[in-house]
Amino acid sequence: MTIRPWKRLLAALLVAAAGVLPVCAQPDAAFCDFLIDAAGMDVRQEVIQVQRYTPDADGQYRAEEPAEVTCALNRITQDASFYIQPKADGVSVTADYLTDLDGDGVYEQPEGREASVWEALLSSSAPASDRQALSAGQTYVLSAQVLLQGSQEEAQARAELLDLPVQDSAHTYPLCVVSLRYTPAGGTEQVLSYYLRVYGQVIMPEDVSPDSPYYDAVEYVLSQGYFAGIDEDTFQPDGPFTRAQLAQILWRLGGSLSASGCSFSDVSQDAWYYDAVSWCYQNGIMTGLSANLFSPDTPLSQQQMALILYQYARHTGAPTGQAADLSAVEGGENVSIWARQGVAWAVAYGLLPISPDTQLSPSADVARGQMAEVLYTYDQLFVNRTP
Repeated sequence: MTIRPWKRLLAALLVAAAGVLPVCAQPDAAFCDFLIDAAGMDVRQEVIQVQRYTPDADGQYRAEEPAEVTCALNRITQDASFYIQPKADGVSVTADYLTDLDGDGVYEQPEGREASVWEALLSSSAPASDRQALSAGQTYVLSAQVLLQGSQEEAQARAELLDLPVQDSAHTYPLCVVSLRYTPAGGTEQVLSYYLRVYGQVIMPEDVSPDSPYYDAVEYVLSQGYFAGIDEDTFQPDGPFTRAQLAQILWRLGGSLSASGCSFSDVSQDAWYYDAVSWCYQNGIMTGLSANLFSPDTPLSQQQMALILYQYARHTGAPTGQAADLSAVEGGENVSIWARQGVAWAVAYGLLPISPDTQLSPSADVARGQMAEVLYTYDQLFVNRTP
């Protein structure tokens, strides 16, 4: 479903309003609107561990005891844009970056490291000012990419500043605090702070570790809509993947075309996978486990998956000319006769093996994380390949 931009901004207004964490004397301050526009976003209450660092007389930063901070956390994808609309002159904007350099789950926050994002807000309609303050009635745009770059630069600086080791991780979730500040004439400074965690193409489920070997694959299949998580925070990468689920994916990849139906006794016409199973069966991509039974809820085995993808590749005209010598592959002797052609093809093109010990396990069930890896590899080979 396509979301029209104005609907995305409307939803963002609700998220931003819920995500406001007042840290000022007047919690009902309404001096500035902060809108978020992103392909993926939500807001959740979260308790985070923060360790503040304060400089001593010699300028050396000393760690304080970690403290819990409860915040409304806006989770957003990296395409996000933030629209800042001051209702009064003199509003300023700063960004602070909470880093977890050593990966211990506690965020470092050195005092005085907030950075102005003034330069990033400037446009032809917003002339520079020596005060670096925004003007009422103007709309200023800040991108998530600016925050990502600032977070990366600050992480490098803090590693030296705090003398902390840096965790080597291919994926991180930067946590940024954007603060809008305003001091009315004769009044007390008012501050609205927004906690923002920036993800990649999608908001990743909590049970998919950034260090997981299938992280990129899960992010890809979620962004492509091949299959979803169990809920907003759970993917269950070790959970089973069924025959009906693969039929549904291949049917959607094939254009969600109609088919003349199927006569499997366990596939009713009102089942969510009826059209998918019918199309796969009519096009010779999938068959039943017997003449009358498709077994839609049966977990998919690795050799079933290999044969089905091989038949789908033939249907779409993808390359199928290579075949591995299964006698030279550990575990190859366990492949069933009916699946040998598909498995030999899958091994030759790097789709198998997908077991942790790198040997063929043809009868083993395919887990959701493994299926994500296979679909990701398949697309890189046959769908998204460059000439």
